Amino acid sequence: MTIACVRMYFWPPASRERLRHYLDVTTGGFDEWFRPRLKPIREELRGPEVKGVNIVNFMFCDPSRAQPGAHGQWKQLLNALEFTWICNLEPLRDQPPLENIERLMPFCGAWCETAPWPQVRAVGRILSTPLNDADRASLRHFLTWPRKEWFVKNLYSGPQLELALADARRETAWAMKEARYPGPR
Repeated sequence: MTIACVRMYFWPPASRERLRHYLDVTTGGFDEWFRPRLKPIREELRGPEVKGVNIVNFMFCDPSRAQPGAHGQWKQLLNALEFTWICNLEPLRDQPPLENIERLMPFCGAWCETAPWPQVRAVGRILSTPLNDADRASLRHFLTWPRKEWFVKNLYSGPQLELALADARRETAWAMKEARYPGPR
């Protein structure tokens, strides 16, 4: 098996579910955008060190949501290698999604260098590479939701496609608006 997917997850305090939803909507397409960048180093991503593992996850957690002793630690969980970082996620709310990803990629790349697995270190080299203008333009598309291609790929068609897109647009508008309010309304 080879590393095929790199994902970022955000876990703000339980009282800030709106923020989690907003971050999911605005950064959820990163793994889809990043996947083709793994192809040039496919051979480096194979190996007995991580047999049966095909995902690298970066978990950004609020202190109230993190497991004790997880801060700054790599661990293998089922078919994923996970890195947990405990931090305040509120500053991500006020930045454009592209800037957030552009800041998080080198951060994650640096932590990949500390991983005990050579496959993750190979992923880190790609994450640490600065984005050029073409990368930014293509990434911007993946940080927008809803994307019609995603719905078509997931077997929506005809009237179902239009209903699914309408629901996703409504949900996205709600998430973008609600993320701005820290307390219950």
